[in-house]
Amino acid sequence: MSEQTIHSTVGVAGTTATSTADGAEQPGDDDLLALYLRGDQGAFEALYTRHKGAVYRFFLRQLPEDAANDAFQETWSKLISAAGSYQPEGKFTGYLFTIAYNVLHDWQRKQMRDSANQQLEAEASDEMPADENTETAAAQAQLVEKLHHEIRKLPIAQRAVWILKQESGLGLAEIALLTDSTLEGVKSRLRYANQKLKSGMQKYVRT
Repeated sequence: MSEQTIHSTVGVAGTTATSTADGAEQPGDDDLLALYLRGDQGAFEALYTRHKGAVYRFFLRQLPEDAANDAFQETWSKLISAAGSYQPEGKFTGYLFTIAYNVLHDWQRKQMRDSANQQLEAEASDEMPADENTETAAAQAQLVEKLHHEIRKLPIAQRAVWILKQESGLGLAEIALLTDSTLEGVKSRLRYANQKLKSGMQKYVRT
């Protein structure tokens, strides 16, 4: 897959990849990357489809949508550039999210230079809901936005660990290696992140 192809798919990056239902065994991530390096563009398409949702959500929960799209595209472009140096010594997801994590830090440093804090896009609608289902869907969407807001309020180290745990499929020891931390440090950050999110969401959830 070329960088131009990645560019054209960013608009649907947040969609969930569909899995095949024919029961055929799918190649592993390392196998797909090896096939791509031998010229099989379809192998990279399969690799991209398999992981695009998790990578996109990783950025979307930490960056504004436009920046998340750009960071998402940059991650896959960097993967293409570095694919030849990949060594299958651990999970491919760890390698992929290492790239994503580094891209995220670059974007966060850029954000800090531009503004101390960026607010989530304001959704103001004067339209009355057409029915109860619409009202429920709107309330759920608002709750999701509130959760994203609370996630973005977490300290960077806690936020990254929490999202990696949710989205990457990596174990805590792997996250520790990825974030250059100790296992106990990751556990502590994850615990504090969960406590802060629970506390932050209590004011939005009716009891």
